Amino acid sequence: MEECVFCKIAKKEMKASLVFENENFIAFLDKSPIFKGHTLLIPKKHIETLFDFSEDYLKELAVETKRIAEGVKKGMSCDGILLINNNIVSQSVPHFHVHIIPRDKGRPLRGFMWPRTKYKDENEEEDFRKRIANAIEKL
Repeated sequence: MEECVFCKIAKKEMKASLVFENENFIAFLDKSPIFKGHTLLIPKKHIETLFDFSEDYLKELAVETKRIAEGVKKGMSCDGILLINNNIVSQSVPHFHVHIIPRDKGRPLRGFMWPRTKYKDENEEEDFRKRIANAIEKL
């Protein structure tokens, strides 16, 4: 079986707009964001679902999810954060990932996870990446 796309991103074999990285986790902008600033947090180690985590690694995931969520909230100056994680059903990439999505009051989700959007260009994507990465660094 060919290695998954998220493993390739974690190994830097595939380009992604990274906002955070430590020994065990990496976070990057979603290429088809629900709202701009939509970030994915993944373990560097290939873990398919929440059920496959050890308890210690799961605790570390919770800490890093909180850190990235705080960074997205501050970097995007949004009202709140939506966290989503699919396990098996609706899991588009079979590598565990948390969707960390900026939310503003009065800006509803249409069709829950759709429609997705795109960044205007690489410069706009880089601007959003820097805003979140800088906010995470300051935490």
